[in-house]
Amino acid sequence: METTTTSLQPLIEAFKLQTRLFINVTKDISDEHAKGSFGGSPNNIAWITGHLFSTRHMLATVLGITDREPFPEFFERGKGIQENMQYPSMDELTAGWDEFGAKVIRRLESISEDDLQAEAPVQTPISENTLRGFITFICHHEAYHIGQLSLARRHFGYEAMSYA
Repeated sequence: METTTTSLQPLIEAFKLQTRLFINVTKDISDEHAKGSFGGSPNNIAWITGHLFSTRHMLATVLGITDREPFPEFFERGKGIQENMQYPSMDELTAGWDEFGAKVIRRLESISEDDLQAEAPVQTPISENTLRGFITFICHHEAYHIGQLSLARRHFGYEAMSYA
């Protein structure tokens, strides 16, 4: 696939950063802590982690990537946290993130300006109802949840997330 430079380039750089930060923010979190509550939130680290991966799968599907979501029974279509569910381990929830992230980024790098002007497949809070607006919202969504995971790390006494 040919790489083109588009108005999407700043978002592509953000997705590259978030691909790395996802690994950094979930690193070394125990399954016990991953399934515990923090800061009064109904969500836990395991759910946020799986939700992030699921949302990136939704983006990938919109972009024409056909990889199967690993845990659709827990996360697909924005499914919220479910009480009394035995969520997968952190190792299972993060497995394959780097490779999948690279695949999504390659696809983002090949999108034309004309494609970015297509109508959004799903309405988001972004006023630009185009594919570019949809991608922008997903990028924001990932950053938001990575921030939540960063706070959860600190709540459980882990070192702060690293940008390195």
